[in-house]
Amino acid sequence: MALSEHIFKAYDIRGIYPEEINADATYRIGSAFCRYLLKKNKKKDLKIVVGKDARLSSPELCKAFINGCLDASADVLDIGPSTTPMIYFATNFLKADGGAIITASHNPSQYNGIKLVDGRALPINPSEIKKLCVSAPPKADQKGRLEKSEIASAYIDFLASFSHDGVNSAFRVVADASNGAGGELLKMLFDKLEVSYWPLYFDPDGRFPNHSPNPLEPEATQRVQELVIHKGADFGFVLDADGDRIVFLDERGRTVRGDLVTALLADNLAKKGDVVLMDVASGKIVFDIGKIKGVKIKRVQTGHLNIKNAMRKTNALLAGEASGHYYFRDFFSADSAALTLIFMLNIFAASRKTFSALLEPYDIYFHSREYNFKLPDAGRIEKILERLAKKYGEGKKILIDGLTVEYSDWWFNVRRSQTEPLLRLNIEAAKRSLLEEKIKELTTFVNKYQHSRIFKESAGGGRL
Repeated sequence: MALSEHIFKAYDIRGIYPEEINADATYRIGSAFCRYLLKKNKKKDLKIVVGKDARLSSPELCKAFINGCLDASADVLDIGPSTTPMIYFATNFLKADGGAIITASHNPSQYNGIKLVDGRALPINPSEIKKLCVSAPPKADQKGRLEKSEIASAYIDFLASFSHDGVNSAFRVVADASNGAGGELLKMLFDKLEVSYWPLYFDPDGRFPNHSPNPLEPEATQRVQELVIHKGADFGFVLDADGDRIVFLDERGRTVRGDLVTALLADNLAKKGDVVLMDVASGKIVFDIGKIKGVKIKRVQTGHLNIKNAMRKTNALLAGEASGHYYFRDFFSADSAALTLIFMLNIFAASRKTFSALLEPYDIYFHSREYNFKLPDAGRIEKILERLAKKYGEGKKILIDGLTVEYSDWWFNVRRSQTEPLLRLNIEAAKRSLLEEKIKELTTFVNKYQHSRIFKESAGGGRL
């Protein structure tokens, strides 16, 4: 069976099941993954950690992937249902040579995929695996061994070690696991921390019957919002399906923008001389915090592969994406929704303020949130970027990820999505009237040069 090249994305491997990704594909990828690690590590023996999310197709694809590894002579530690951050932990804790989780992250139920990491939990570029999948995988002389491994308890103990005194009695929380892989782990974590909570959709169900597994979609936060207000909770949050992304809601049920969370984390965790990374969609407030605290703030290209590489290169303390991914040096320079939650609980416990009061000093700019334009091809997207660069030639240009143009009182970024046929636009301004003017100006400009369908994806609350 021919292997679809379209499943090899910029950051991971992903496609529609079973047309694009199926058991044959994951078997071949498992074999290629092990052959890649054997060559890279220059060793004869491999130990691979493998887990799977809650999707209905994940057991079949996971079994095929494991067989590909075993037939490539690798030993496999199967940790069963897991979140993506749990794979990062397990790979390091079990001293494995690599790790893999069968997941399509926040994509709808008809999708599935694979995230691959080396022994340090550093992502492996899918293009490297794609090269080895061209031909049918050879079978090694000796088959690897398969072993089941229970890692959840050790993982929860590790996460809980970051919790400060006062967390257990301080809060009442609404927690939504999106019927993904994170529900049972959240229960274990909250029980250990003795935090009071109302659970939503903790049971794993790969059909995602209650709402989208993407927490940025407005319908995904609706039930949490209602329950936070009804119960008088201190805050709420929603995880994505594989548990590496978290979106917060304050005590009034308002969704919190991701860059405000990054600013709050940087202000409370970073010390003078530290490095904090942010994606191009995040706002100026993060830079403001850096100037105040003597912390070096750097923009980096969006995507977990890019950010994790940049984290290692700069020895950054933390990084944040507007989409709700937060990365920590203390978590193998990887993203973890659960560790983000613990750090936020620590901040709340120390301040004794409401979430909205905590955020007030950071919520000083007006942000558009993200506009997405559905466009037919990459070539036309590049033309739009060129024309925008020319039109706004007097501003300060930054070409880290698409095009960012900065002025004294506003900025915008426009970039091509690496996972979907979309052009993404973010705008921020010092005044509401200026923001509204620039939204109209830029959206009109894009539509003038390209017939497209525009829609807006909620990247959180904050000023608009």
